[in-house]
Amino acid sequence: MRLLSNNNIFASLLLVSLGIFSLSAQPTVTDTSTITGDELKDMMANEEVLKEWITKVQTPGVIVEGGKMIFSDEAQKLAQDAAYRAEVYKNEYTIADIREPIAKFEIQKAFWRMIHLYPNDKETILKFMYAYDKVVSADKLVTASFYTYAFFDPEITTITDGKPNVHRPDLFEEYLRTTKEIVTYIAALREQENSAK
Repeated sequence: MRLLSNNNIFASLLLVSLGIFSLSAQPTVTDTSTITGDELKDMMANEEVLKEWITKVQTPGVIVEGGKMIFSDEAQKLAQDAAYRAEVYKNEYTIADIREPIAKFEIQKAFWRMIHLYPNDKETILKFMYAYDKVVSADKLVTASFYTYAFFDPEITTITDGKPNVHRPDLFEEYLRTTKEIVTYIAALREQENSAK
């Protein structure tokens, strides 16, 4: 696969899809403008919300630390709520399955679905994932998505007493290999973009 060239359209789509900063909520600044205290507070609050969101989407849902597993809120919900799990995981994924989680700012869920789609449309999925790199490290996002959703995928695990039991380690390994390939390409794209500057 050839490496993709920088495409600012994807970065623009990312910012629109995130919708974190509302144009109407942000003051217009010109050479003669002043920003009121309230406007400054709003801008700083949005920045804090963005920083918290970035940290959250880069954090894996399942972390193994000191011989025990630590589960995020999303991972706990996946482990404990069978109806939610059935809603999240599908037998087959399409591009349309990515729209809903993006609209709800469930970016890890969207990236998990993109990991599924990647083998069939590598270039398109990689472009879309890399567009997020302007806001959040796409490689960390892909990895966090894998470690949030792979453990609870019904194709891979069964849930017994709220704990995942891997019954298809081969599928787990396949998705891990795909995740690592995506991360490698993202790093190469980032390096290519940085060397072009």
